[in-house]
Amino acid sequence: MSIETEVKFRTEQAAWQQIKEEFGHTYQLDHIEEQTNQYYNTTDGELDRLKIGLRLRQVKGRSIVNIKRDTKESHKRVEIEETYEGTLDTLPKDSPILNDLLQEIDRTYEEVVPHVAMRTKRYVYLIEEQTVKIEVCFDEVLITGNGRDYPLYEIEFELVSGEENRLLQLTDAFRVQHGSRVEQSSVSKLAYALHLVRE
Repeated sequence: MSIETEVKFRTEQAAWQQIKEEFGHTYQLDHIEEQTNQYYNTTDGELDRLKIGLRLRQVKGRSIVNIKRDTKESHKRVEIEETYEGTLDTLPKDSPILNDLLQEIDRTYEEVVPHVAMRTKRYVYLIEEQTVKIEVCFDEVLITGNGRDYPLYEIEFELVSGEENRLLQLTDAFRVQHGSRVEQSSVSKLAYALHLVRE
């Protein structure tokens, strides 16, 4: 179990593209990855009520089962995950972290159902300084739910190692630099997607 520390900004497509190009003049693109993310809920919506995100991610020929929970700090989440080789079609029945969660909320595997799906193209840049390492991810996302597709453009600063204060300094400067072109958000992709598909 770990604490994910990240600050995210949402924006429109044109601004996202322009900021990404500007960012590339200062920082080197580390890699590009394409992800498929399937989120799950229980049939009675218990995971949503508890603000628990349950996700199966497929990326680079691997499948990652991931569980996230909110903390009292808006830019931090408790995260636990398992990695499986190959691409799984659904959550593995023998997943220890899934079974621990199901026991905790008193639900069965059969009560877990697909929720919303997202396809993401992620451009990852690195900020490496003496005291900190940060991944800056420019995410181009297509959310699928309720029979419709919804685009999302997000810029995410995630602390890999080092001082949290430096992460906050950099994101404050980023927000000031880009002003009204970006909106800082503490809302997870899942919560944002659920808001869209319920409208």
